[in-house]
Amino acid sequence: MGRNAHIPAPDTQKFIIEKTSVLFNKKGYAGTSLSDLEKVTGLTKGSIYANFKDKEEVSLKVFDYNFSQLSKAMSKRVFEKTTAKEKLLACMDFYLDFYPNLLINGGCAIQNALTETDDTNSVLFERAKSALISWKETTIAIIKEGIANKEISDKITPADFAIYMIAVVEGAILVSRSLNDQSAFQYILTKLKGEIASL
Repeated sequence: MGRNAHIPAPDTQKFIIEKTSVLFNKKGYAGTSLSDLEKVTGLTKGSIYANFKDKEEVSLKVFDYNFSQLSKAMSKRVFEKTTAKEKLLACMDFYLDFYPNLLINGGCAIQNALTETDDTNSVLFERAKSALISWKETTIAIIKEGIANKEISDKITPADFAIYMIAVVEGAILVSRSLNDQSAFQYILTKLKGEIASL
């Protein structure tokens, strides 16, 4: 099938990214073939490559899209809160609520990209690493805000706790997905919420 006639040309790239976002996350960036892209979009190889240089460019755009969707949804929950602790706890609640969708969509886009591409796709690895750093810096800023407002103990090192928090969340996703045990994820994040509340 050629390029769908009902898709305006300027929107074709966006259409491809949205249609393949879950596919890349589930099958992996290396495991997703051009024929997979053709099948899920209903477009020909020529139509896809008229919008992207190669599959790597599609994968980068898809990663950016997946990370952007996650960031927007989380930010909406986090930054409607007033205090630093409320913001950190809202992040945990977001993941607790979002976990079923995470499973349906193939897991965490950052985690998948980092673990799959560390030795095979340096460009995508660096893109995912930058996303992880962005998450870390945002968390550090929230913790610093809490310390400045005397809401969080000044004995807490913001960078250390930010890394710890992210590692626990990502570790919980990996373990619970691997064991097909959602209760493990809930237990780990609930425990982390207790630690945040006592900062």
